[in-house]
Amino acid sequence: MSTAIRAPRWQRVVTAVVLGPVLVGTGLAVGAVAFVPGASARAFVAVLGVAFVVGGVWLCIRLPRVAIRLDDDTLRYDGFLVSWTAPRAGITTVLDDCFVEWQDAAGRQRRRQLWMLAPAYRDDGTKTAPLWRWRRQALLQVRDWAHARST
Repeated sequence: MSTAIRAPRWQRVVTAVVLGPVLVGTGLAVGAVAFVPGASARAFVAVLGVAFVVGGVWLCIRLPRVAIRLDDDTLRYDGFLVSWTAPRAGITTVLDDCFVEWQDAAGRQRRRQLWMLAPAYRDDGTKTAPLWRWRRQALLQVRDWAHARST
């Protein structure tokens, strides 16, 4: 049985519909400055515009794949830039700062962060705390699944 942990739907929609197009639009606007007669640093502005456009497109393409997958015997983290796996049996610790520590098949100690869940702090009682509470609940779900300690 496999479980996928993702950001809430509303958060994914806002990121894909608002943030991605804003980055693309900003990149196009910044890149357009490179074609203004007499503009200085044209190459820099053009490269900066391209970086914004590529970042926005990458965000929209990669967003549906970002998740933590808890399979029967492996944890798979699919992030925006980096993806990795850890064997369930090798996981020793799931820390409150979202780091997972495990021992691989060769006996080496590994440590990686679940960036999607950072920061997964306790509810601080602020007005926006309920918007981020899912991160703490997901971290506790990973810890329970792995039967790992927290410190």
